[in-house]
Amino acid sequence: MAGKQKHVVMLLSNPFRPDPRVHKEAKALVGAGYKVTILCWDREQKYPKQETIDGILIRRLGPESSFTSTKIFLKTIRKFWKEARNEMSSMKIDIIQSHDLDTLSPAVKEAKSRKIPLVYDSHEIYHQMADERLSGFMVKLVKVYEKWLVKKPDAVICVNDRFGDILASWGANVAGVIMGCPPEHVASPEEISRIRQQISPDGKLVVMYIGVLEPNRNVMELVEGFTGGKSPEARLLLGGYGTLEKEVANKSGPRYQFIGPVNPKDMAAYTLASDILVAVYDPAFGNNRDSVPNKLFEAMSVSKPIIVAKGTWTGQTVEKLNCGLAVKYGSDEVFQTIDKLLANKELYEKLGKNGRMAFEAEYNWPVMEKRLLKIYHRLFSNSND
Repeated sequence: MAGKQKHVVMLLSNPFRPDPRVHKEAKALVGAGYKVTILCWDREQKYPKQETIDGILIRRLGPESSFTSTKIFLKTIRKFWKEARNEMSSMKIDIIQSHDLDTLSPAVKEAKSRKIPLVYDSHEIYHQMADERLSGFMVKLVKVYEKWLVKKPDAVICVNDRFGDILASWGANVAGVIMGCPPEHVASPEEISRIRQQISPDGKLVVMYIGVLEPNRNVMELVEGFTGGKSPEARLLLGGYGTLEKEVANKSGPRYQFIGPVNPKDMAAYTLASDILVAVYDPAFGNNRDSVPNKLFEAMSVSKPIIVAKGTWTGQTVEKLNCGLAVKYGSDEVFQTIDKLLANKELYEKLGKNGRMAFEAEYNWPVMEKRLLKIYHRLFSNSND
């Protein structure tokens, strides 16, 4: 990057374990010559206060809060906003990037006071995500707040075209779609073999879900199905974090293993060691219906079919690209489909091949990285006019 190094400050409401999407974007900016600092909220107060990861400075802030109690979250979020602005007060900042609605208010105020560009990264349509936890009245309030606030940033990026259409209809300046596509997955044959031996010592095929462990994502249904004897020719690998973490950990057995949270750098090995990926989310909830799980792109990258839910953006995309199968949520179709894929080698290979072709053509991180850097270049060009 020509000229003086530009400083990007990102605001994030999780502790950056690391967060895969934020990590990829920050790494891309560092690689392009930007200085990047992430101010993130460590609600459990258990991670290092400061560390550097891949050239990204991470500063973790308080106060202590909760991921499961909305009441505690609402009581403490303004304290996090205040801490974030206090941290920024001593920094030279050229651009701010806010990740999700719960960091956008302090970002808007700080960017306005400094007269610098603001990027808003909409990982979710926030009120749709809140629909799983809040009353209908509260969801309506959050929607009004979201529709008003997303008009403020200089550029809005989001995870798929459907989100882009929603945000643009509210008057947001949607600058581009940056999907959470992975880079090329690489792992040693020894590591892949070790994982397969750990999960399936009897040589059965491996079905994988590593992601957010929350209700309405078919998590407990998968666990209970495998422990109850369904899809006997397969083994289940489950990982991630969320409110169901303890419950799924207590049910590990010979046909199912829970491995806990997985660092993004280890995802390649687990994905390559699996045979089928699953991401079946309840379409009754708007966030599940419209969002896009990174597991879709991870499956594409390694030529593996994925099973998703009908009535979702992901289901439509899978059917359009013919790279997996969509099933009815809340039914035994997911197990019937696992059995179908394991029994039909020709179909299995066809779906995997189609996914890989789509990955190479568009759904890969280098393509998304170029889009992101182009948006930043345009913002800085405009600010210097």
